[in-house]
Amino acid sequence: MKTIDFCSLDEAIECYGRENLIAIDCIKQIIFYTRHGCQPKFVWENEGKPGQITAWFLKNETNFVYKKWIDNRPNKDKHA
Repeated sequence: MKTIDFCSLDEAIECYGRENLIAIDCIKQIIFYTRHGCQPKFVWENEGKPGQITAWFLKNETNFVYKKWIDNRPNKDKHA
């Protein structure tokens, strides 16, 4: 599938609708999603955190992978 080359987040929102996009800032979560077949629709530097990225995914494409992410996330209490 060919991806659209957006020049701004506004263009991605215009195309997909804000309600259909989910922003993910955690690089581990972005890698997990892409490794499981979900590709971001738009990637841009996080405006509130210079030097970090935000990847925008379609919500309906991430539902299944999000459940896998929750089930496979390291439990923070294990190391306490």
